[in-house]
Amino acid sequence: MMKKALITKTVNLLDGGCNVCGIIEDENYVLTIGEQTIPLEELTVNALITGIVLKNGYKRKYVSDVIDDYTLYIKEEYQVILKEEYNFLTYSNDTEKIETQDQIVDEKKLAEKVNELLVTLFKVEELVFCF
Repeated sequence: MMKKALITKTVNLLDGGCNVCGIIEDENYVLTIGEQTIPLEELTVNALITGIVLKNGYKRKYVSDVIDDYTLYIKEEYQVILKEEYNFLTYSNDTEKIETQDQIVDEKKLAEKVNELLVTLFKVEELVFCF
């Protein structure tokens, strides 16, 4: 049976602090898988992937060299590289590469893309996302 991943959103209304500012909506997301809760800064491909794979034993490392800056996800000897450009992400391992936008408004498409990345590149089981 596939694990459920429940995503909940809370909105805090904050006073902007001055007469002109008004009320600011501060959105927070929480991803719950089984007994584990993972706070997310935003609802994006990158935030979801990071939260899920770190809970699945991956370590994250930022690499900066002459040519490029990228994020390396490592689990034992296995590695996945993430290169980011604005709203565009490229995840790759030795044999496969998946490109995606980071912001995907359609929740169904967001869930599909996250699952494709989890299964294909991170070798993590598919999740049933509930929004």
